[in-house]
Amino acid sequence: MVYQVTCSLYPMLVGPLLSTVVGMIWYGPLFGKRWCREMRMPQMPKEPPIMAFAATAFSNLLTNFLLINIQNIVGVSTLQQAFLVGVLFWASTMALRTPHYAFGMRSLALFLIDSAFDLVIALVSSIAVFQLTGFSLD
Repeated sequence: MVYQVTCSLYPMLVGPLLSTVVGMIWYGPLFGKRWCREMRMPQMPKEPPIMAFAATAFSNLLTNFLLINIQNIVGVSTLQQAFLVGVLFWASTMALRTPHYAFGMRSLALFLIDSAFDLVIALVSSIAVFQLTGFSLD
């Protein structure tokens, strides 16, 4: 069986938007002060780091592209399955990232703040992709 890669524009574009909104809350009122302390920063930068936002947007476009195709390949047909794909996607990325935190001598608190954010984004993105793939603009 040959699989054709899917590139649904609308569901892919939702990723960066969701990540920005969740990130503003996560790294703002929820964990902003603690995250800055763990990063050894006196406060959040006054000017937004444009390269960081660009890298995040690209990363989220790629994440949603992958989630769209993973869901299509495994035949996700329910919200529960989309949730499980999000959890498994996050777990696979965490398996790769965890040694980098350990060798980078980052604090456990920083690791947990960032990892939990990644879990939320993986879940929200997977569910959004599932809900929106039927409404593609391409």
